[in-house]
Amino acid sequence: MKQVVTSQEIKEIERYAIHEIGISSLVLMERAALSVSARIKAHFTKKDKICIVCGTGNNGADGVAVARQLLEEHYRVTVVVLGQRDKFSAEMKHQLSILEKIGVNFLNEIPSEEYACFVDAIFGVGLSRNITDDGILNAIETINSSDAYIYSVDIPSGICTDNGAIMGNAVKSDETVTFSYGKTGLYLYPGKSYTGKVFVEEIGLKVLEKPEAQISRCIFEEADAHRLLQRNPNGNKGTFGKVAVIAGSDEISGACILCAKAVLRSGAGMVKVLSSKINLDIVQNALPEAMVQVFEKTETINEQVKVAIDWADCVIIGPGIGQNEDAYLKMKAVLKDFPGDKRLVVDADGINLIGKYIDLQRMTERVNNIIYTPHMAELSRLTGYSVSELKNNLDKIMEEVCKKSYAIYVCKDSVTRIYSKNKPIYINNYGNSGMATAGCGDVLAGILAANLARDEMDIYEGTGLSVYMHSVAGDLAADECGQNSMLAGDIIEALPRVLKKMEEFS
Repeated sequence: MKQVVTSQEIKEIERYAIHEIGISSLVLMERAALSVSARIKAHFTKKDKICIVCGTGNNGADGVAVARQLLEEHYRVTVVVLGQRDKFSAEMKHQLSILEKIGVNFLNEIPSEEYACFVDAIFGVGLSRNITDDGILNAIETINSSDAYIYSVDIPSGICTDNGAIMGNAVKSDETVTFSYGKTGLYLYPGKSYTGKVFVEEIGLKVLEKPEAQISRCIFEEADAHRLLQRNPNGNKGTFGKVAVIAGSDEISGACILCAKAVLRSGAGMVKVLSSKINLDIVQNALPEAMVQVFEKTETINEQVKVAIDWADCVIIGPGIGQNEDAYLKMKAVLKDFPGDKRLVVDADGINLIGKYIDLQRMTERVNNIIYTPHMAELSRLTGYSVSELKNNLDKIMEEVCKKSYAIYVCKDSVTRIYSKNKPIYINNYGNSGMATAGCGDVLAGILAANLARDEMDIYEGTGLSVYMHSVAGDLAADECGQNSMLAGDIIEALPRVLKKMEEFS
């Protein structure tokens, strides 16, 4: 998994490298600058005019080092430094001293000229409050309104490193070159829409971090999927997991079909759908590979649910079941004495029911392996926090929520994040707006259950794998259908290609 850091974490890593290991900050800076100048040299000629806009801190010093490296190879470079000399960091003073000694002067504002390329080195990861300086705000506006290609050094200036918030205004980059670790704000909206393509370049920090260092965030990658999706050639349909899907109602049939089909397309060996009697023929015709069991009488719900749980390796409950008395009884039957060696995925109406009934909430405390898949409104009902509070402070709130249980929370939003006690926060870096469509969550629940039905699958890694698979399939579907036209079923149809690619990855 790719590690992602907060501003405090990267500052501690840099402090350790410089002050305890003894690597000069100027050495790290030179390596960082080389990674930026290399990208510029690969895309621009020595005839192209380049403007490098620097702040007064170490991010500005990175920019000055980039300028020097380009000037050494006779690129046409203008250096702009925003801010007063008495505010320069020690590294910034040093880099400017070198520049001045080789006869290069810098300007205090961006000239009214046309540039092929801007390099944004105004603010780095340390920005903690809104930008109020008119000179800097004007510079950001000038950069954004130009036709030039824009590079940002480490993070686009104006983006909060920890949550992606826009601090007054921000540079809208075509490429961001960041160092050693991805920064959290690069992967969360609205900051994510300002970064362009993100390139993480190693400058020597990873090998220097403390052995006990804890990185609090991560991103799932294709190599992780390959590692987790190894398939036993001596297996059978029972080996690859059995999933019980308790879904659908008299009013809703599509949820159980989408969910069960996603289970099978994700590699599970068997699926059994438990739904309303009205859905029997519908499910059998739509998905002949599935077994179907119907609820005919309220009095038999406990018995039918128990039989299904005993048979299954993983259980899904919630998609389309509604919130009436029968739905409540199904939820209660699942939670009562749920086996500690099995996994339970609670989605949609299942989440709403738990949020609604205190007795169900208390019963969840006895379930060891429970995975919730709420969107923000469902998470609000489950936790009691408003949607606005969750949107503005999700990491901190979920840290407190996770202290109280070992449940896994797949918090679905424009950027999905996964939380669990004593685990790093998983940030999903894939997916698109076309996935904001009915049934998409049912598909995710099915993928989750298929992966978690495998005995050897770690529950947290399996959850991250499932969100990754779902989003990559969504991106494939968007490529083929367009984000405006794609349906949840298109994500399922893309799954075979996603899994095939993962199997072939080496």
